[in-house]
Amino acid sequence: MSGENERWIGHLDMDAFFASVEQLDEPAYRGKPVIVGGLGPRGVVATASYEARPYGVHSAMPMALAHRRCPEGIFLPGRFERYYEVSERVRAVILRATPVIETISLDEAFFDLSHHGDAVELAAREIKRSVEAETGLTCSVGLAPNRFLAKLASELNKPNGFRVIEPTAVREILDPLPVGRIWGVGEVTEKRLRSLGLLRVVDLRQADVELLVREFGSYGERLFELAHGRDDTSLAGEAESRSISRETTYAVDLVSTDEIQNEVQRMARIVAASLEEESLLCRTVRVKIRYPDFRTVTRQVRLGVAVDSVSVIEAVAVHLLRHRVDLDERGVRLIGVGVGNLVGTTARQLPLF
Repeated sequence: MSGENERWIGHLDMDAFFASVEQLDEPAYRGKPVIVGGLGPRGVVATASYEARPYGVHSAMPMALAHRRCPEGIFLPGRFERYYEVSERVRAVILRATPVIETISLDEAFFDLSHHGDAVELAAREIKRSVEAETGLTCSVGLAPNRFLAKLASELNKPNGFRVIEPTAVREILDPLPVGRIWGVGEVTEKRLRSLGLLRVVDLRQADVELLVREFGSYGERLFELAHGRDDTSLAGEAESRSISRETTYAVDLVSTDEIQNEVQRMARIVAASLEEESLLCRTVRVKIRYPDFRTVTRQVRLGVAVDSVSVIEAVAVHLLRHRVDLDERGVRLIGVGVGNLVGTTARQLPLF
């Protein structure tokens, strides 16, 4: 299908990932509307199974509205550790095909298959087959000459789809699509584009680039390039970036659980403030505890999105403390909170939990 010197990027997106994991682990949930997210009064839907979507339930929707639209739904809190476990198995499958992988979230990743040459489609199909065989879950895979088109390809055939966008078919596929299908165009930007008479991608492709720059700044040039199917963005890879942390050794061991939790919350807020100061987001939150006998444990979780939210980082740190750390009458002599997998704020996504 291609020459060996062409660039081929794959995009894998697990289908309704959190909800599908819950249905996999609990057969009674299969075939029923499953909605995963924050169950509190201000909770947000993270994932809705495909059975829930005909009710009008979708991700990022307030959980209260999801309850009204689908009162018979099965509403569940997120189980990050389980999702992370499955996500790591998916990542291991991709790594067997290529070392160049960029994990976007627990359920989504890009990967470079350019070195497979004429066998690139076979390699991508094998990744999809292996993921399903080794996890019991379906995924959608897109294959294209760049990141933008690869992600679009996977979205066009969800769920359980496979789509290749050949270089010669880019305009044919892009032109009829609404401008909202361009990666990064949210509701506000789409509304502004429509106010300019730019309704479809073909309109954006034929627009005056100077107009776009006047309206959107440097992002206008990016929109123009994407409308032509051009995206030179390289994959970020999996290298662990530096971390930010704060820890304290106490002159007197802390024994009270409330006092320990208060310290974790205080440090989480300090670390989150450091992220904001440096215009960084984190994908990993960790808690470190040292007992009086100097035994030290570290617990961490990789988030599905990159965040700098004080409330999210604080909540995750407290969750790790409560559910992953053994606190008893021994007390603790050191507490630490850190964040890792740091990225620039251009990678910001909506935190759902």
